[in-house]
Formats: sequence, C-alpha cells, structure tokens
Amino acid sequence: MSLPKEFVKGICAIVKKEFEPLMRMLGIKEVYTVNNWGEAKNFLDKLATRNDLAIVAVQKSLVPAEISFIDLNLQRLYPIVVLIPDDKKDLFESLKVFYRELIRRYIGYEIHLE
Repeated sequence: MSLPKEFVKGICAIVKKEFEPLMRMLGIKEVYTVNNWGEAKNFLDKLATRNDLAIVAVQKSLVPAEISFIDLNLQRLYPIVVLIPDDKKDLFESLKVFYRELIRRYIGYEIHLE
C-alpha cells in the first residue's frame, strides 16, 4: 500500500557544477547548478513555496558565513534546508559544537553535551 500523493515529498539539491554528478549518483533527480549565493538564494526562494519537497540540500560553500543552518530554516516547516559540507575543515568540525549551537538557537538555552 502506498501513501497518498500529498504525503510523498521529494528532495532536490542546489550545488556548484562540480558537485552535480555526486548528487545524481546519490539519486537526487532535481539538481540545480549555481555559481554564487545570489543564484542559490533565488532558487531557495522559489523552492520554499513548493509543497512537494521535504529537503533542499545546499552546498555549504555557497552560503555566506553569517547565514547559519538555523537562519535558513526559521521561515517554514518544509522544505528543510540541509547544508552539505564540501571543505575538509567542515568534515572535521566537532559535532558537539554544531548541536550545542543548534539547540541554543532553537530553545534559547545553552546545553553542555558530554
């Protein structure tokens, strides 16, 4: 038994041209290639109004440093914007620091993870 169409949501990606083949290999059929944050922001604004998307994956190097994961997701429930790390320093970033900031921004309290 399959779910009704209104409950099935998809995934798309906004990446630079060199990341497009990777997204296709991961099974993402809807991939938008851009060169800078302005182009990516235009696509995000258009995709934010779609009801058939659950996730929009965005290459992290496209997003300016002053815009956080939380800022990209405060306006709506769906689609959820997920940042894809594409730099070695991002891959070695502490998960504790990431989740501590995420929780602090959402609930307003600092939580120490052990």
